[in-house]
Amino acid sequence: MKVNSKSTNSEYSIAAQDEKITDTPEFQHYEETSNLQLFYDLFFVANLTSFTNAHEINSTHKLASYIGFFCILWFSWAQVTLYDVRFATDSFIERVAHACHFGAMVGFAIVGPQFMLEHNGWGALQQLSVVLAVDRFVLACQYASTLTFTWKHRSTRAPMIIIIASLIIAMAIYLGVSFAYFRHEHYHAYIAWYIIAVLEVGVNLGVAAGWEAMSFKKTQIVERMSCLTLIILGEGIIGLTRTIVKVENFDATFTAADIGGIISAVMLLYFVYQLYFDNLRRDHFGPIRQQAWSMCHFPFHVSLALMMEGINQMILTPHIHRDFTRLFDQVSGSRGVEGFGAADVAHKLNDTAHYVFEHFPFTVETYVEVSEDIKELSHLSGGHGKHEEIVSKAVTVFISLMKTCAEGFGFEAPEEMEVKTWSDVLKWSDSIDELSNLSFGKLPR
Repeated sequence: MKVNSKSTNSEYSIAAQDEKITDTPEFQHYEETSNLQLFYDLFFVANLTSFTNAHEINSTHKLASYIGFFCILWFSWAQVTLYDVRFATDSFIERVAHACHFGAMVGFAIVGPQFMLEHNGWGALQQLSVVLAVDRFVLACQYASTLTFTWKHRSTRAPMIIIIASLIIAMAIYLGVSFAYFRHEHYHAYIAWYIIAVLEVGVNLGVAAGWEAMSFKKTQIVERMSCLTLIILGEGIIGLTRTIVKVENFDATFTAADIGGIISAVMLLYFVYQLYFDNLRRDHFGPIRQQAWSMCHFPFHVSLALMMEGINQMILTPHIHRDFTRLFDQVSGSRGVEGFGAADVAHKLNDTAHYVFEHFPFTVETYVEVSEDIKELSHLSGGHGKHEEIVSKAVTVFISLMKTCAEGFGFEAPEEMEVKTWSDVLKWSDSIDELSNLSFGKLPR
């Protein structure tokens, strides 16, 4: 009997093709971002907003802590997103897992106000390490669940095991860092957070590039990144409107420079929006390029958030300078308190305090301290005190009022200032004037 070799080869080819198809599963992906994923994005932005409100960026240390917290937040969001766009389904397990991820975001929000403070920060850093470990454990369980359902497909075993192993190793390191903080050892162990966060996402992306079954082809990874970009821009607009409301409440006036600054801020946000979304590609453009494009969103989103904060500070700073100048003129002007008697100084400070407490929010502690200091200052007018005591009391009250003014605009005033005499106040005021004139030009009083 003669065997047809062409027919046999064709059958072998079809069988091999069928085996390849069954060996590489095709996962069902969402056609668009689900409501659950958008809800998770809102947790991200809410965390960022609360952290920004609690930590004003006024020093290199605060800037570093802001970028550090953003790094932890963004890479945690990215890890969850990289799983969701490829394997997430509407199931009970996925909903429980997302509830755990929401809990992790709440944990970030709790730790945020105490993050990277120079004093008593051990407990907060330990809690953050535990939250990161739990979050990675939940992700490892999600990948393990997916691996269970796809075990019969050999092409998914190795990449899934690699990702699960990377998550378990990351979880172990985060737990190790938490013990270091529990024992109050190695305060700078937080550096491990940033290294591990980048490495674990790098492993995930590397696996996606090396195995077709794990790739981001036909997923909504582009839409997820663009959604977060849009939400961050929206949060920036909310911050801008909040800044405008502050100016209206505290100063009730908008100069031509203010209006120009607000228009420029809106146009800047609009141009960033147009430049980003006009050049957005929705189709798949190669595994390496697409993953590099996704990772580039981290520095882009950091820059975007810092730009928003910078815009708000640029709008508020001239108003703070004008209010400082107004307070200074009300108390003494260029003559200094040495040119007045104690009774006159107490009277001027009392009028200034009434103005500040009427226009700006204040604490009961500040109100009591200022009132008592002014009362003591008025008693010194009878000759019972020395001239140095009068100046010292006047400087203390004036600095408290200026701090109240700055904090009303949302700026964190330093706890201690090296200002002891009125000459120091004059030098400090001149420095503020020079900096303001250099940044914004000569401002009207």
